Amino acid sequence: MLFAKVDTEEQQEIAADFQIRSIPTLMIFRDDIIVFAQPGALGPNDLERVLADAQALDMDAVRREIESESSGEGPSAA
Repeated sequence: MLFAKVDTEEQQEIAADFQIRSIPTLMIFRDDIIVFAQPGALGPNDLERVLADAQALDMDAVRREIESESSGEGPSAA
């Protein structure tokens, strides 16, 4: 796992690209896909749960859902 912190004042283009409006904002990426984004701080238990949920994701299913949504088919029923 890799953790990074972005100084949004120094990196305004990154903040704009990811539509960061509140500090802190937690974002989790897997395979270059944002799988979680939430403004505000999380407590230790909530952070552990969110990280575990992100690790447990079936990324093939996530990619299929993104493809389905981008083709106008909407979320899959699977």
